[in-house]
Amino acid sequence: MGAVKSIDDEIPNSVAVRILYNALLGRDADPEGLALRTSSLESKKKTLYELGLNFVASTEFLTKQRATGWERIASTDYRLYAGYKPEDLAIFNEFRAKPQPRIGFLTEFVGSVARISSLWDGCEVYDGLVLPLPIPCDYHAEAVEWLGMLKAVRAATGSFSAIEFGAGHGPWIAASAAAARLRGINDLHLCAVEGDSGRFALLQQNVEDNNLISHDVTLIQAAVGIHDGSARWPRVSDPRNRGGLRPLRDANPEDQAYLGGLATDTFEVEVASASRLLRSRPMWDFVHVDIQGTEGELCAASLDVLSERVRYVVIGTHSRKLDGEVMETFSSGGWLLEHEKPARMICAPATSLIKLTILDGTQVWRNPRFP
Repeated sequence: MGAVKSIDDEIPNSVAVRILYNALLGRDADPEGLALRTSSLESKKKTLYELGLNFVASTEFLTKQRATGWERIASTDYRLYAGYKPEDLAIFNEFRAKPQPRIGFLTEFVGSVARISSLWDGCEVYDGLVLPLPIPCDYHAEAVEWLGMLKAVRAATGSFSAIEFGAGHGPWIAASAAAARLRGINDLHLCAVEGDSGRFALLQQNVEDNNLISHDVTLIQAAVGIHDGSARWPRVSDPRNRGGLRPLRDANPEDQAYLGGLATDTFEVEVASASRLLRSRPMWDFVHVDIQGTEGELCAASLDVLSERVRYVVIGTHSRKLDGEVMETFSSGGWLLEHEKPARMICAPATSLIKLTILDGTQVWRNPRFP
């Protein structure tokens, strides 16, 4: 008699349970727990998805999270719709480093760091900590975004290239570079684009803090758009605590509604076209897009070059409307949707759909034209 298979009919139930133990609890399964949970799958008392949720809700998981200053995350239900199956979490085990903590920084499990003084208020609790796996999320992103990035790194061979649109302090070029180096890839080509001058300075600092200056790194202070040009950018006094901005384009009521009072004090900023930026290299392993509401139109206008040169795209979405626009664009272009978690909305009066979003969505797309 063959081994009893898990719900996706690809891996044995006992292997699936071991994966959950390692990915979520950071340890091997004890014999009793392994037998009990394997039995629950084989008897169909629980699905693998339900078992994964039980792990995340367990006292051991939450205690471990709280021990590292994770009270806010541990008490928030990010699991309403995860965007991945529990067995997808096995990839985290391929990128486990053993980084040392640094005072004045938080350190991610892949070894990338972020300077506490560059982050928003509330991040002080992570000072000097090595963060646990980002399940269900970490200080800036949910697990689904990490899965997309790690898949892009795993697919890279020989070299690794990544570009981050709407970079902020540049967490994704830092984390993806660290993940690539864990796989022995040191030929790195990185680009980050950020429109706000204050946050651009934080991005420059983050590149130095993560020892990336010896690699091929391009940092561009600009908004990302469909065409090259210029626009007005809101002037803010505290860039650490005021992310989520976008350019104010002439005669665009959606920008006015989104920015509100911030639209009255602006400065001119360059707009760099996404297509031109993407054509700066023959191919990109990983593109991360988070540009606060214009993702739909940008991806539609750039689909040809994305399809020609990009392996993985991870996109943050900021309304259900954007969820649909992005999905229609990539599916029509023959891309494969590997993970998807819709934006979470509230029912309330608002001047913009984005204002109704209380938790951004994420989509992870793979280009089948690349192996």
